Amino acid sequence: MKFLPLSRLDTADHLVTPQEFFDIEGSSPALNLMMDFRQHHPHAISAAMPALWAASLMETEQVDCKLVVDHQREFIGLLTQERLSEQSLIAAQAKLGIDRKSLTVTDLMLPRSAMPALNYDDLVRATVADLVATLREAGEPYCLVRDNAHRQIRGLISVGELSARLHQQVSLKPQVSVLKVLDAHG
Repeated sequence: MKFLPLSRLDTADHLVTPQEFFDIEGSSPALNLMMDFRQHHPHAISAAMPALWAASLMETEQVDCKLVVDHQREFIGLLTQERLSEQSLIAAQAKLGIDRKSLTVTDLMLPRSAMPALNYDDLVRATVADLVATLREAGEPYCLVRDNAHRQIRGLISVGELSARLHQQVSLKPQVSVLKVLDAHG
């Protein structure tokens, strides 16, 4: 065994983030953009937590999404900053007929069944360009990665993170909403 040399930080040394580097391009492996739950503990939040607490927590932690887990720590949905917006809170209050303080994470989350998922083996063989094209067409800002061989939710891909790493905005194909369809026929 050998000992490694230790030193002190210099005032010029600064904390880096992946967004500071230009190491991702269209031909890079798509796997480089997945938050791999085998390597990183996922940001998770309890389904029963009051939505206003969750919003405050996410703002403090500076995260744009959290996986929602039930009392057995099983994944049941995704909570995003967008789903905690003022407009979403008002809509949920009106739909559920409850006051703002009574809203829970469950009331605002995107349910697991509504989330798109990529197969891990497909992602291993894909490039960043393939991933961008897939997510752009799907129109979804988040995508789960499923390891079919082990029956595991292996990771998460965020279009926001992808855009930051590519240093360019990845625009999504607009999804057709019921309101848009009704307006067009009304």
